[in-house]
Amino acid sequence: MRIKQPGDEIQEGVHGCEEKTTSETKSWSTGFLVNMESTVAEIDCVSIGVSSNDIDLSVLYPDSSSLPIMASLSEADDEESELHTWKKLGFEPTLPICLKFEDVTYKVPVKGEKTPDANKYILHGITGLVHPGEVLALMGPSGGGKTTLLNLLSGRIKLDSGTITYNNQPYSKSLKWRIGFVLQDDVAFPHLTVKETLTYAALLRLPNTLTMQQKKERATYVISELGLERCQNTVIGGTFFRGISGGERKRVCIANEILLNPSLLLLDEPTSGLDSTTALQIVKMLRNIARSGKTVVTTIHQPSSRLFSKFDKLILLGKGSSLYFGKVSDAMLYFSSMGCSPLIAMNPAEFLIDLANGNIKDKSVPSDLEDKFFPRNNSLDMKHGELSQVDVHEYLVEAYAVKEAKLGKTKLIKPLLIDAEPRMKARSSTMEWGATWWDQFSILFRRGLKERRHEYFSCIRITQVFLTAIVMGLLWWRSDASSPKGLQDQAGLLFFISVFWAFFPMFTAIFTFPQERVMLAKERSVGMYRLSAYLLARMTSDLPLDLILPLVFLVIVYLMAGLKSTFTAFSLTMLTVFLSVVAAQGLGLTIGAAFMDVKKASTLASVIIMTSMLSGGFFIQKVPVFMSWVRYISFTYHTYRLLLKIHYGCSTGLDAESSSSCKSPFKGLRLDWDGMEVGTMVAMTVGYRILAYAFLRRMKLMTIN
Repeated sequence: MRIKQPGDEIQEGVHGCEEKTTSETKSWSTGFLVNMESTVAEIDCVSIGVSSNDIDLSVLYPDSSSLPIMASLSEADDEESELHTWKKLGFEPTLPICLKFEDVTYKVPVKGEKTPDANKYILHGITGLVHPGEVLALMGPSGGGKTTLLNLLSGRIKLDSGTITYNNQPYSKSLKWRIGFVLQDDVAFPHLTVKETLTYAALLRLPNTLTMQQKKERATYVISELGLERCQNTVIGGTFFRGISGGERKRVCIANEILLNPSLLLLDEPTSGLDSTTALQIVKMLRNIARSGKTVVTTIHQPSSRLFSKFDKLILLGKGSSLYFGKVSDAMLYFSSMGCSPLIAMNPAEFLIDLANGNIKDKSVPSDLEDKFFPRNNSLDMKHGELSQVDVHEYLVEAYAVKEAKLGKTKLIKPLLIDAEPRMKARSSTMEWGATWWDQFSILFRRGLKERRHEYFSCIRITQVFLTAIVMGLLWWRSDASSPKGLQDQAGLLFFISVFWAFFPMFTAIFTFPQERVMLAKERSVGMYRLSAYLLARMTSDLPLDLILPLVFLVIVYLMAGLKSTFTAFSLTMLTVFLSVVAAQGLGLTIGAAFMDVKKASTLASVIIMTSMLSGGFFIQKVPVFMSWVRYISFTYHTYRLLLKIHYGCSTGLDAESSSSCKSPFKGLRLDWDGMEVGTMVAMTVGYRILAYAFLRRMKLMTIN
């Protein structure tokens, strides 16, 4: 028995209105039992100039069954209000993108195989189409190829065969700025709050046509829309300390891309880890984005029936093959038409996922499938008396191929004509930054200070510096430089200072770029800032943080060890140590940028530190000629020479013969701070950072260049 649909009465009462209806029903055909959670009616009367408020619902629905429809209309009005707000705070209309892909195939080489051309196919001839204003869902079990297809559509990985076009144009660099991509496991700075994260992203990425205040308001609006007000002042959190929840973190990553209101928005599992209410809220917002003229493609694992009904189109993937492409509302009817229907009440999405996995349990078996496989006993799972998953998968793939052949692939993916080619070509010749170079630098400088202050002033780091300074002060407690032995002991203290403040900042800097590699690649791939602005902001924001701990260290050591107690000597010692810190830090940044691997970088740094320490002038005075060049590229050597000149007026090693000549500075001899040594240290500081910049320029971004 067929249940009377609301659309039947609407067609009788209002001519020309379009409607999309999903009805709560117990049975549509023999053995087809579907339990839908809600009845949704969306009425579009624009074509005849009649609004939904002008329709007399009491005539169409005289009984109490009209109440759900009225509730649905009220919900539609709420969505219209949200859409109006979105348009009000949005940008000028951007380029509408019609995304079409045909016979997309992707394969990867199989490692360990003897034949060099052995490949594993991830995708097999996937075809689809999504217009502006639509939300396309890529659904299927884990390992079905959803994320791979999404990466191909975004241009992140190269296409093996097939075609992907955007308004009938192939992928180009100009499209990179119009595509938003939300990763399944996205990254964020752990010490920044939610509000800070989104505000900095808005200031850097939103166009210059908006003022700073408008950009901040945009970030505040997105926070409100995604329900992040409660945690907006909470840090993101990381591996070793708690922050926001997993669901809130997911919403922050989505908000980062929604800020831009891109022409094409791609999302990988945006509802994973979220409760049903929050997931529904996110999908509703995606619908509003799409209805404002954007194209939205998202992967989804197993949505609820309410969530499932919010999508416009669906591609069902199983083992890299397409099992269905079309309207979401037609998916159940398509499988029902071939005789495959649920025998018990179940979520439509659950039913489709079961089919993609080859699970035919609690579902009617198509007669063609029975006739094809039941005579073949070897293809049956004799233990359970059921069809194997491979048989079901092959049948569904063949059935969809037959459907494509009947309808004609050109009709199935016939795109709308969008006259956007001139704008696409015009955009490709220009590079639009969301902020000027100076604005990028200042924003990144403030962000760097807030993010790394926790790292620099962590309890472990402060304890390490304080304990080292106290131990050194106790070992050299009130050392007397009046005797040759005491003078030699103080020289050992100065050498240790030069080694410690080379070793400590270098190994700290080594971790910088390997740890920020993913974030840096992600932000640069979307054109968030210039690399020069990032690197200079990184270096300058580190300078005040790098100066505080050495200053505290030297104050403690100076007071306890009895070094030359004049303000000039202390100031020059501080400047020398600071030069050593920034030079060693530059070398650490260069090594980290060159390898982007902490283990390899640490191994090389250990060798460099050992070589620099041995050639520093304390352990050996006469170095063979063929190895003399080593000490001149050692910042430990130059730091030690400068400290000796500051405190004793000489730069040679303090052995028994030369110690007497180094006692005169304590009797009023002028301090000699060699300009050549300083110039060498400054050259190292600048040179290492230029090398780091060159290595970072070679770093592979998260997109096709």
